Amino acid sequence: MSLINKLKSFHIEGAVSMHVPGHKNNTIGKLSDVIKPGYDLTEIPGLDDLHDPAEVLDQLNAELAQKSEGYHAQAMVNGTTNGIISSIYALNEKVSNFYIIGEAHKSVYHGISLVNAAYTVISAEELYESELGSSCVIFTSPAYTGSLVKNIKQHIEYIRNNSGFSIIDAAHGAHLSITENFKESLLLAEADVVVESYHKMLPALTMASVLFTKDIQLHQRIIHYINHFETSSPSYLVLASIEYAQQFYNEYNDKIFFKKRAELIHCLKEAEIEVAEQDDPAKLMLTWKRGAYNLELSFRKTGIYSEMVTDEGVLWCLPLWHEGDSYPFKELLHKISKLTPAVSSEGTVKGIDILEGKICVANIVPYPPGVPLVLKGTAITERDLKRVKHYQVNHVKIEGIQYNINYYMNEAEL
Repeated sequence: MSLINKLKSFHIEGAVSMHVPGHKNNTIGKLSDVIKPGYDLTEIPGLDDLHDPAEVLDQLNAELAQKSEGYHAQAMVNGTTNGIISSIYALNEKVSNFYIIGEAHKSVYHGISLVNAAYTVISAEELYESELGSSCVIFTSPAYTGSLVKNIKQHIEYIRNNSGFSIIDAAHGAHLSITENFKESLLLAEADVVVESYHKMLPALTMASVLFTKDIQLHQRIIHYINHFETSSPSYLVLASIEYAQQFYNEYNDKIFFKKRAELIHCLKEAEIEVAEQDDPAKLMLTWKRGAYNLELSFRKTGIYSEMVTDEGVLWCLPLWHEGDSYPFKELLHKISKLTPAVSSEGTVKGIDILEGKICVANIVPYPPGVPLVLKGTAITERDLKRVKHYQVNHVKIEGIQYNINYYMNEAEL
């Protein structure tokens, strides 16, 4: 019972969440009022079939589609990864090349690899120098840190006018446009496909995501692949949490959010923590003079759990505070006011020098955020290994590194 005991220990110690999911340990929204073990049912009469919805789940999709005019919606229980990969499969039938804008999640590269498609990583500015006919452009916006692709609606229009298709991985943007004081939803960019993770910032269970598609025929083709990849026994608890999160979104008032956000930023600055506000007001990047990694560890030692730490800083995903929430806000401020530097220790650096100059056989991915550092099929450089060592010293998990080491030591299972 090690997992159960570990979960219990976090609950008992009163861990303060500045990470996803958006219900923040069930303190934002009233998710526990609608998510109960007794509701964990299967496709009995009256509960419809997610793979061929015609009743209550069809109604749920119709309600989700009202989020933005002109889109068809599909609730998903396998996360945004499922929607991204399924969209790539469907559009691969129509295009001969993919363009990737910015730092894409590993699921984008996995999808393109699975269909064995050609791709090019470019900047948004390079779009206007590229041949877009018979191509699909994949954007990531917001980025993990809350930054948004500038002028994305203009980019999407240009792509469409040049006979291209577009996908937006908006995993971190399901809460945008929740009020007029938040940045615009990526649905307003009018891309062909937009995929949002409802669980990241809204009060929904992990893996709760929604696919939005403009064209009904493309939508149906993507659903064809979703039905291949998604579990045939979808969780009704996750589906119910999607419906609840949408209701929360529709009814949200941000007055308390911005009041508490200002109070939090003031408290952080009083503690000599530098605060970088992001495009998304629900994301903050924090640093202090002892470095980002020491700051994250110091937070963790006092019971505050952050979303991510990189050289850029410690990322916090703010709760969508509201009237009647049970988030331990005063406790958070108290912990910050009493914060002291933690004693840091260096992580173990694995024997990775063997990889210099070798061809990467499995993506090397710092996680989080899940953006590949070295892609499968490319040469691993001295610079890459320096970055890997830097991450290892700072206790950052690196996916794929051990597989590459084992492969070149003839220990991998082939």
